[in-house]
Amino acid sequence: VSLVYFNQRFRDLIQYVPGGPPNYLGSFANLTEAESNGYEAEFEFTPPGIVSASGNYTQASPLVKRVSSSYTGDLLPGQPLLRRPTHSGSGTLRVTPRRGSFAVTATYIGKRPDLDFNEFPSPTVTLPAYTKIDVAGSVDIWRAASNRSSFSLTARAENVLNKEYETVLHFPAPGRVLIIGARFSGSL
Repeated sequence: VSLVYFNQRFRDLIQYVPGGPPNYLGSFANLTEAESNGYEAEFEFTPPGIVSASGNYTQASPLVKRVSSSYTGDLLPGQPLLRRPTHSGSGTLRVTPRRGSFAVTATYIGKRPDLDFNEFPSPTVTLPAYTKIDVAGSVDIWRAASNRSSFSLTARAENVLNKEYETVLHFPAPGRVLIIGARFSGSL
């Protein structure tokens, strides 16, 4: 188990600033100063046997602290930084029998602010929290007598429940993704 307090300070943080009429061309500007303070907790549980688990949780307060006089964006000191959740975490359960492995991971991302660039001036909106589930596994098809070489089939399904969410407003994340492969370890 580990518990961590962090106090990050950012200087010269670059932020996208949407442009206005007539051409709506955006630019990048300096926020001058921002910070993110919070806590992280992690655990790993690996008892004897084939089952293990791990997880983490982060609580953060990412805020704008100071902007330069030339900054033309809408963020003001005391407002949260864009697209950074206050709460996030994940947990993984793993099963590792003798000739393979299987894992299920749940990832939670909390609510976070974003800008709606479809409007001008771009209002701040809140992206909803989401949880997605990923699974992965492998099975050894062949293993050398010396255990130094092996050939395995692998499979991974990301967002297995096909959860609809956006990490950036108006840009949907991929739905369910299936990846199948093979892996050779060792020498010939």
